[in-house]
Amino acid sequence: MKVVFTGGGTAGHAMVNTILIPLLKKENAELVYIGSKEGIEKKMMASYPYLSYFSIQTGKLRRYFSLKNVTDIFRIIIGFFQAYFILRKEEVQLVYSSGGYVAVPVVWAAYLQGIPVILRETDYSIGLANRLCLPCSKDLFLTFFETDVADYDITSYKEGMIIRPELIQMRDESILKPTSSKPICLVMGGSNGAEKINKVIWDNLEKLTKDYVIVHITGKGKKNAHYLNSESYQQVEFIEEIGKFYAKADIVIGRSGSNVVSECLLLGKKMICIPLSSTQSRGEQTLNANFAQKYGNAIIIDNQELDGKRLMTAISEIRKMPINDMYRIEEVDLN
Repeated sequence: MKVVFTGGGTAGHAMVNTILIPLLKKENAELVYIGSKEGIEKKMMASYPYLSYFSIQTGKLRRYFSLKNVTDIFRIIIGFFQAYFILRKEEVQLVYSSGGYVAVPVVWAAYLQGIPVILRETDYSIGLANRLCLPCSKDLFLTFFETDVADYDITSYKEGMIIRPELIQMRDESILKPTSSKPICLVMGGSNGAEKINKVIWDNLEKLTKDYVIVHITGKGKKNAHYLNSESYQQVEFIEEIGKFYAKADIVIGRSGSNVVSECLLLGKKMICIPLSSTQSRGEQTLNANFAQKYGNAIIIDNQELDGKRLMTAISEIRKMPINDMYRIEEVDLN
């Protein structure tokens, strides 16, 4: 079987695909990826030499007035025709989309050719790209069981979080070797980093490191040369083997992307969620964070209210909270 994966724009959309690609390869499937030319998904797929990657034009439909909405419509049209001919030439039998604006022309082109489409919604609410793709889909997979599908004509959907198997395998490993016995706080701002979170950490580093070991993933190109690594502070731009960081982390601090929320719930990690505000996104991170707070071990800090005092208080509070094991998993069958 030849399968096309699509989805991107953010690491979160592409990450879901990186979990499934190796599994399908074991089943001897032929694998193709259709993504953008400059998107993060292209860099992520470079790790799979057996996967053919095709770039298409992409456009983003913004929820506010912008002249780019006009020009991007033409980019989407061009992307549709590019995807149509790629699918036809490759004789694809199935399309799996994890969402994001790059997936829309691919899904539409697949539907026009009668190719079955499976959609994955990574966030708590269904995003615009997936809403545009729903009429073309055979099945919809939801990450969060509370996602409201009542307003959509969906006849077949399934629920369940996806976790990278290596995260479970790495639970007893770690590349963190602090000699201190202090609790470890893993700070994550997403693939691009989070400027406000970074600043609060650096501005309050002396206070934080008195009681905690801070492992700080700053985002690519965002390390601060003024702060050197020490027994209580480790700074790194980006890491791929996140499982080895999760393994020893007592508390995870950062945004509320669906992948991080899912992984922390399934690994039983305590979280301090600082979701992007509705002015910076469609509000999906707040919904993800609310789910984590309801069913896991999370405290939410409003992005506008984030400062050193609020962060220190949240860390102190969450340390006292019992672990909610509702979603925690103990083992994974990789066979």
